[in-house]
Amino acid sequence: MQKAYVRPTKSALIAGMIVVAAFLLLGIIMFFVLMHEGAYIGMVFMVFWVFIVLLIGGIYLYNYRNYDKNIEGNVAEQIVLPGQMGKQDFADKLQKLDKLQKLDKLKKEGLISSAEFIKKRSEIMEQKW
Repeated sequence: MQKAYVRPTKSALIAGMIVVAAFLLLGIIMFFVLMHEGAYIGMVFMVFWVFIVLLIGGIYLYNYRNYDKNIEGNVAEQIVLPGQMGKQDFADKLQKLDKLQKLDKLKKEGLISSAEFIKKRSEIMEQKW
């Protein structure tokens, strides 16, 4: 099994950090607006908001600073790639598909019986795909 790491590009990380900065600014402004109005519940929420935004921003900054370093150290999603099909495997599958299409054509034209069709089709299908 092959493994690959999926991570954002550098430009996506920069865009993410810009959005984080905008949300951080929004959180700070809203905190002072709520403080001026005496809405303490809202202030608590905005403190939580700023904390979460800083956490997300820290992840973006960490990935950006370590982008060209070891990828396994970055915060990235690891996926398992399915086995890659070789050229010979692909050619074999095409050949078997061609045999099945020719067999179907022979049956439709009435050149072979249904019993012969079923027998030959099962022989082809039993071959390793």
